[in-house]
Amino acid sequence: MQSAITARLCLALALLGILPPALAAPQTVILYGDDDYAPYSYVEHGAFKGMYIDILRQAASRMPEYRLELQPRPWKRGLDALEKGKVFGLFPPGRKTERPYVQPYSAMLHRESVVLFCHDAVMRTPRTHFPADFAGLTIGVNTGFLLSEKLMAPAREGLLRLEAAKGNEANLKKLALRRIDCYASDRGAARHTARQLQGELAGYGFQLREVLELSSEATYIAYSARNTPSYKTDFIEKMNAALLAMRQNGQLAHIEDAYLR
Repeated sequence: MQSAITARLCLALALLGILPPALAAPQTVILYGDDDYAPYSYVEHGAFKGMYIDILRQAASRMPEYRLELQPRPWKRGLDALEKGKVFGLFPPGRKTERPYVQPYSAMLHRESVVLFCHDAVMRTPRTHFPADFAGLTIGVNTGFLLSEKLMAPAREGLLRLEAAKGNEANLKKLALRRIDCYASDRGAARHTARQLQGELAGYGFQLREVLELSSEATYIAYSARNTPSYKTDFIEKMNAALLAMRQNGQLAHIEDAYLR
């Protein structure tokens, strides 16, 4: 009887809009994430996982007023939904001036780096300055990968050659077989794939060797300028506070190390 009275009271208070916060159900917030970006965010055996998934779920645990739902989407489809206001937020883009439909960006999630990996035979000659010390070499890149001007400029000048292959696995095997001299890739993605191929690559006597960093870019949650629920400002403030606290207390570094060491 008492529970029934309590339930009716809560319903009446909810209808009047004065339900105490402690009794209110958490607000569900949906964020889309890249579904094919290992080790950052990807689907494996039907589960959405990765470094950004762990970071955001840990941050959400600090926000009891909200229930965070992370949904995987192909990257281009996610960007389209963000632009049209069909989704509240998308992770993990960098800041792009050509995306005026983003308003605002979150506190930083992580800083991704594009680095150059080379096989040992190439590095028998000291190479510390890019691109001068890498003149005449063939550098593998991923098909469709957005290349920085630091790579494109010397390639246009004929100082070095870029050779595209589909994905990290293909390029790492080419590097192990010395069909390319070096490989330019995101550090985390290349290391993740190298761990998966560890047994196979070891058969070639190959170890992944990072030579230098070419560029880096901070990543964020991008919130849609066209999706403006009443909780938008509060959620963003609380999510930013959670991310900053995790960075200060070392939780972010711990998660990053688990995936990228």
